[in-house]
Amino acid sequence: MTVNDDDPRPKKVQIADALRPEIAELPSGRKLASLRDLAERYGVTTVTVSNGLQILVDEGLIESVPTRGYFVQSSTASDDHETPADAISRKEINAIHSEIQQLAARVAELEKRADHTSDA
Repeated sequence: MTVNDDDPRPKKVQIADALRPEIAELPSGRKLASLRDLAERYGVTTVTVSNGLQILVDEGLIESVPTRGYFVQSSTASDDHETPADAISRKEINAIHSEIQQLAARVAELEKRADHTSDA
C-alpha cells in the first residue's frame, strides 16, 4: 500500500490515519514495524513515516523508545486516574483531530485551485 498523491492530506497524515485502526487492534506494549519497513510499505521516506508516527505519539496512541522503536501505548503509561469516559473522549478527540487535518488539507487545495483560476 502506498500513500495517494491525489489525496489532499499530507502524506504523514495519510500514514497516521492508515495506522490508527491497526494500532487499535494491537495489544499494549506491542512493537510496531520499523521505520524502514513502514517506509517501504507506504512508498515514502523514513522521515515521512517518522512524522506520521509523531502524530500518533502526540495523540498518545504509541510511544517512542529511543534505539528500540515505536510501541503501542500501554494503559499503565497513561494517567492512572483515567476513567472509561476519558478514554472515549480521547478517541473522539483523535477522530476530530484527524478530520480537522483532512479539512485543512482540502481548504488548502481549494485555495490553490482558486488562486490558479483567478490568475488565468
